[in-house]
Amino acid sequence: MLPAPELLTETHLIGPRCREWVLDATSFAQLCAARLVWVGHSVLYPPYRMVRPVSRYSHVVAAFDGEGRALIDGMEVAWHPGEVLLTPAGACHAFEIAGAGPWRIAWVFFDDHDGPPVIQADRARLVQADAGDFVATMQMLAREAAGAAQPAALQALATLLETHARRLAGADQVDARLWRLWERVEADLGRDWTGSELARVAALSEEHLRRLCHRHYQRSPMAYLAQLRMQRAGILLRSTPAKVEEVALRVGFSSVYAFSAAFKRWSGVPPSQFRARSVTGGPAE
Repeated sequence: MLPAPELLTETHLIGPRCREWVLDATSFAQLCAARLVWVGHSVLYPPYRMVRPVSRYSHVVAAFDGEGRALIDGMEVAWHPGEVLLTPAGACHAFEIAGAGPWRIAWVFFDDHDGPPVIQADRARLVQADAGDFVATMQMLAREAAGAAQPAALQALATLLETHARRLAGADQVDARLWRLWERVEADLGRDWTGSELARVAALSEEHLRRLCHRHYQRSPMAYLAQLRMQRAGILLRSTPAKVEEVALRVGFSSVYAFSAAFKRWSGVPPSQFRARSVTGGPAE
C-alpha cells in the first residue's frame, strides 16, 4: 500500500527481479531536442515503488500489462492496462506494483523549464488512452540505441516518441474533433488529403482548424499530416517487407522519388538505408 500523502518521502524501491531499459539525454543528445530527459520501459516484480513528493519533471507513464496502483488526489487508485499516468512538474508522482507481476510500463520524463508545460494540469491523474504506438516506438528506440545507434535514426525515433507522448499527455485535453479527424486520417494516409478536406472532416473552418493544430501540435494541419505520413512510413520500413514503392503509396505519395526526398528530410537517411540499419543492426552499405 502507498503511504498517506503526509507521510510521503522520496522513494526508489526496485526489487532484484525488476528489469529496466533506460536512455538519458546526457548519453543521447537526440533526446534534448524533444525536451526528453529520460525515457525507458520496465518489466516489474515486487517489491517496486516509486515516489517523488515534488516531481522535478513532467511524467507520462503508460501501463500495458499487469496491475499497479497510483496516488491520485491523495487516494490510492488501481492502475490497469490501457491507462496512462500523467504527472506535471511540481506535483506528487507516486505509484507501485500491485500483485505478483510482471507489470510492464513505458515512460518518459519531459523537461518543462524552457518551454510550455507538456501536461496542462496541477496534479497527477490517470486517463484512458491507447498507448500502442508510444510503446512500439519506445521499443524501436531501444533496439536502435542498443544496435547501430545511428544519429539520424535516433533523432527520428526520439521525435516520434515525443509526438506519441504529447498525444497521451493531451488525451483528455485535445478537442474531440481533432481526435476524430486524425483517427480518420491515420486510417487512410494513402488518400490525397487537402486542407479544405481536413477541415470538412473535422467540421471546422480551415482557419479554426489551423488555430487548433497550432495550439495543440505547434504546426499547421498539413505539416502535422506530413509528420504522420513520415512516422507511418518509418514503422512500415522497420516492421514490414513492403517495397519502398508500396510504402510510398500507403502514406500518400504517388512518386517514389518525392517520397524518398521527403523521408530523407525527415529522418536524415533514404528509406532503403533506414530499413537496412534496422534489419542489420549496423551501418548500411
